[in-house]
Parts: sequence; C-alpha cells; structure tokens
Amino acid sequence: MFKLAFYIDEIFKLVLIFFISLVFYRATLLSFSICLLLAGLTTIVVGVLLFYIKLKKDAKLSLKNEQIQKIETIKMQLSNASHLELRKFFAKLLSLEPNSKGELLKNVDNQKTLYIPYFEKEVFDLNDLLSVYRENKNRKIDEVIIFCTKFSDDCLATSKNYKKIRYIIMNLKDIYLKLIEPTQIFPEIAIEAPTKEKITLARLKKYAFERKRAKSYFFCGIVLLFSSYFVPLRIYYLIFSGLMFISALICIFIHNRKNEI
Repeated sequence: MFKLAFYIDEIFKLVLIFFISLVFYRATLLSFSICLLLAGLTTIVVGVLLFYIKLKKDAKLSLKNEQIQKIETIKMQLSNASHLELRKFFAKLLSLEPNSKGELLKNVDNQKTLYIPYFEKEVFDLNDLLSVYRENKNRKIDEVIIFCTKFSDDCLATSKNYKKIRYIIMNLKDIYLKLIEPTQIFPEIAIEAPTKEKITLARLKKYAFERKRAKSYFFCGIVLLFSSYFVPLRIYYLIFSGLMFISALICIFIHNRKNEI
C-alpha cells in the first residue's frame, strides 16, 4: 500500500508539472503540438531533477531511517512480549540478576535503583505513574527508572515532583539510543510476520480522499481552470477541473462526517 501511495504521489506531481509547463508554452503562442512536446520534455527534465534531489536527501537520512526501522521492530517485540520475556531482556541489557521477587533491583553503594519495564500500553500516562508510586512509596528505594514505549507530558511533569524517590521515565527512543545501541543487545523475541495488505477499492478510496489531499485537489483544480484559457481543448480542462474541486469537497465532507460520528 505504501508503494502504491508513493507511485500515485509521483504521478500526480508529474501530471501537475506537465499541465503547468503546457500553459506556460501556450502563452508563447507556439503551435499546440510543439507545446505538447516541450511540456513533455520539461516534465522529464524536472522529474529527473526532483528524483535526484530526493535520492540525495534520502542518502542523508538513511542512518536515521535505519534507526527508526530498528526502533519500530523493537517496539513490536516488546509490546508483544510476556512479563517474563521483558524481565529477561532488560536483565541482560542492564547486566542484572532479578531478585527473589523477580524485580530488577540494583544496589550500588547503598543506592537502590528499581527498573520497571512497562509495555502493556502504548502510552505510559499519569494513572500508570501513580500506580507505580503507590506500590513503591513505602519502600527503601532511591530511584525508579521506568521503561515504556511513550509517556504523556503530564506524567513526565509529575514524575519530577516526587521528593522521596526519584523517578526517571525513558521512552523507546531513549532506551534504544542510550542502552540498546551502545551495547548491541537486542530483544530476541519472535514476532508474527505482518500479513501483506491487499489492495482493495475501500483502501484506495480511503487513500484518495484523505483530508490532507483536499488542498492538493483544490490547487490542481485552480491550475486546470486557469489552463483552460490557453489550450484549444478547453472543455476537457474544465471537466477535469470540476472533478478536482468535487474531490476536494469529498475529502472535506468525509472527514467532517467522521468527526460528527
């Protein structure tokens, strides 16, 4: 589905370049056949340049994309892991042995640090923090470090207000950059291979009429409407311009309807 979306965006971009080029060359009062040829050549040249710029940009972001891909894989592994698998992985990552209660508790120079992997939910929120606080407030612990996928802003702000026990919350990005990447210890947790999504009419409809595409359809409609005054096949430009405006309205209507529901 992502490849299809990429191809649709690229084709849409090239078609728009072609129409803008055609309007520009028609303004020079050249014959329509020559204008078509020049517009086609311009589209090819500009398309190649844009593709080259995209390749250069992607090359700079390749390392970052590789990290993002690894983090997403780790996220899937940890979110589907059992409590025992989580405990084993973080024990290995932190070079710790779980105590008799199965806790990851580190005691160095009378400084006790408790590590809590918490991946039951996508976002570690304030209620989760309060639950952890209630469980450990009467214990002789100096620091609690919580590992999670993401955390809410109010949760982070509240964690800094506790005085008796210091609370540190690390999201998956911090875990990867500060612990996993330096040690190169990755979770060995099997995950089910994602099933390949079938291209259906419903998926194409959902993609074609996303809210963000309303502006693109509207802009394309304006370009086609403006172009109709410079080309001999005016009726076709007007028809497609109308289709673009209708598509923009559909994007807005579908989005507003979903919000009402």
